[in-house]
Amino acid sequence: MIVGHSLTSNSNVAEWWGEILGDGADFSLDSSSDFVVCCNYLGSPYGSSSPVTPDPGKADGGWYAADFPTPITIRDNVRLQRLLLDFLGVKHLRMAIGGSMGSMVALEWAATYPDYVTELVLIAGCGRHTDWAIGIGEAQRFSIMADAKFKGGSYDAADPPRAGLATSRMMAMLSYRAPASVDDRFSRGVQGDNGVTIRKPSSHSDLGVLSHGNADASEALPFFAVESYLQYQGKKFIQRFDANCYIQLTHTLDSHDVARDRGTYEEVLRKLKHRTLVVGITSDVLYPFHLQTELAETMPHAEMYAIDSPHGHDAFLIEIRELNRAIARFRRGERADPNVARVAEGVANLKRTENENDPSRPSRAGLADVGALRGAVLALEAEVDKTAARAEREARRADALLAEVARLRDEVQAAKEAVSGGGGWGGGGGGDDGAREAVSGYGLRVLPANPPPYRRFQPVYGEVKPPAEGADAPVTALGAF
Repeated sequence: MIVGHSLTSNSNVAEWWGEILGDGADFSLDSSSDFVVCCNYLGSPYGSSSPVTPDPGKADGGWYAADFPTPITIRDNVRLQRLLLDFLGVKHLRMAIGGSMGSMVALEWAATYPDYVTELVLIAGCGRHTDWAIGIGEAQRFSIMADAKFKGGSYDAADPPRAGLATSRMMAMLSYRAPASVDDRFSRGVQGDNGVTIRKPSSHSDLGVLSHGNADASEALPFFAVESYLQYQGKKFIQRFDANCYIQLTHTLDSHDVARDRGTYEEVLRKLKHRTLVVGITSDVLYPFHLQTELAETMPHAEMYAIDSPHGHDAFLIEIRELNRAIARFRRGERADPNVARVAEGVANLKRTENENDPSRPSRAGLADVGALRGAVLALEAEVDKTAARAEREARRADALLAEVARLRDEVQAAKEAVSGGGGWGGGGGGDDGAREAVSGYGLRVLPANPPPYRRFQPVYGEVKPPAEGADAPVTALGAF
């Protein structure tokens, strides 16, 4: 098994996917029977080659820094990982799996070495990096480059562009969540304790930032909890990551296009005949849900599994127990969604049924079997029909679900017309709504979000630079990105 990690995470899968990797059949990645390999990416400060690697061409033993080759592509990483597997004596991959950037690596494995991989699990990713995602990455890069200490990437290792990197991380954290998740968590709260309000700081000495020249004016402003959270995340990130490395890895993301030099995008995806589970998150603003449905619809042996959560892109690290169960079912050869398995059986019965008077039309009994399809679509519609108290909090999530329901309706209508020649399906049995999901070619499952408190994942692996203050202490990362 080859596992792809996310952007700024690391190769220690057990730290950030502990509910999926473990000893026993309850884990999707069973360490008692699976040989699991995860590689740090080229350009990562946790890996073997990156901008913080000593450059043998420099007499002073300095880092590669700005001289590190760019861009290192997703495809480069896959080819290097293949060399590692060859060295380890691996002859075949039963599965390539990953979330976010890791899903792009897994997909590239199938395209570069199609006969070497049997199955794919692609979680919260895409087949090619979108302009939206490239734009988000460029804004983050520019915040680093605009820091006066960056100096084109040739910065002093003892005085790096901390402010720029912290700002970049703050921006990224917002893209990893969804608006409803952030609003629900912070609720316009302000910093304070025992009724004493904490005012917004006018400077950040650890970043070398003077945010407001008039301290009295700055401290007259409310210090919102979400502001404090983002600042904290940014300051923690600079203790475990390097600015040049972050820029390099975001360029690697931008390089992702599984069809590059291979043909049209749709043609390349259709050639990937691997049994595939595609997982999408309905509230993901970084890699929106339609990117995963695009993969599932185009790849010939792919099925779709939807995580409905308000938490956005991060949901694949929050709704992880249900995700583990879905992947485990997929690995056993079952449908990831058991409801879809029942639906598929009903459709198979429908296809075998012939009407005595008109063989081209299914019987009433067959349509009764397809009635089970109503549950999947109604589950989507039910998410919209919430109580008044939950309506505002669910509004953003409902938009994505309504769009999916409308798409399913359009597909069913087209399928009905193809079967009946433009007429009705014949017989009753609840046919109209009943066929929506099965005819679409993949299953959609709406899953409830885990209740609070939410688990925090804190992956740390490899050698990292000490904190800005120079303290010789281990550094803990907040979040898996």
